[in-house]
Amino acid sequence: MTSDLELTFAKLMNPRMSAGLMVLYSLLGDLKGNPVEPREVRKAVDNRVDKRRVSKQSITNAARRLEEANIIDRKENRYRVNHGYLISVLLNTVLEMTHRIDDLEDEIIALKSLER
Repeated sequence: MTSDLELTFAKLMNPRMSAGLMVLYSLLGDLKGNPVEPREVRKAVDNRVDKRRVSKQSITNAARRLEEANIIDRKENRYRVNHGYLISVLLNTVLEMTHRIDDLEDEIIALKSLER
């Protein structure tokens, strides 16, 4: 199983896969979570912060910022996570970090070869 995952990731890393990534991102775009009432979100937030109540306004402001970042939708007085967009952001970040790590490894090898 691990080798299948590594192979898949290696394919995603291939520079020729940029169009494939765009196809993947577009397919993920419609993947959204279930609508959740704001009061349920507030209850969940309050449970996470241990008895410290978070104001309604703080949650609304945070939700607005998340909506501006396209991470959630706020329609019909309900919140929905944009799972597809979030997955796309995370995948893109992992791919970018992997490229940077590869570049750093190449630089380290080049520096080591200069020391010899």
